Amino acid sequence: MIHYHDTRNAPKDPSGSKPVWVLQAHDESISSFDINPVIPGYLVTGSTDKQVKLWNIQDSGPSMVVSRDLGVGRVFSTTFAPDKEVGFRLAVAGSKGAVQIWDTSTNGAVRAAFANKVPAIRGDGKERLVGLEEQDTDSDTDEGESDEEGAENGDEKGWESMEE
Repeated sequence: MIHYHDTRNAPKDPSGSKPVWVLQAHDESISSFDINPVIPGYLVTGSTDKQVKLWNIQDSGPSMVVSRDLGVGRVFSTTFAPDKEVGFRLAVAGSKGAVQIWDTSTNGAVRAAFANKVPAIRGDGKERLVGLEEQDTDSDTDEGESDEEGAENGDEKGWESMEE
């Protein structure tokens, strides 16, 4: 069971607290859940019933989008990717010692449920690699290469091995 409470409306006496909604998510115990940090209202639950379920949380409450057995056994861990570029990726691990990475955006029901909640792509939308820029340092040369500046000036300092 998942109980959703809005702490902004919490009473002074905790015994008077009531959930906004309650979700009977699985037939067996829920062993893991995660809220997507990038896509609002996107929730995943995992259970000892070996199922992973994706939920769309709306003002009216949760609605199940899709349920899958990803072949990891009893589900012990479900985690969404933290970056917006891969926000639909989900890592699931279970009792078989296996981990599955699921790009949930490849599911039509997920696309239909969350397409309007994802910010538009800036730029040309083409695939690109993200990396670090190289910094200029004195240790740029590989072993065995000579210093080009020294070679150009007629100075043959070059690289020396420890054996010489």
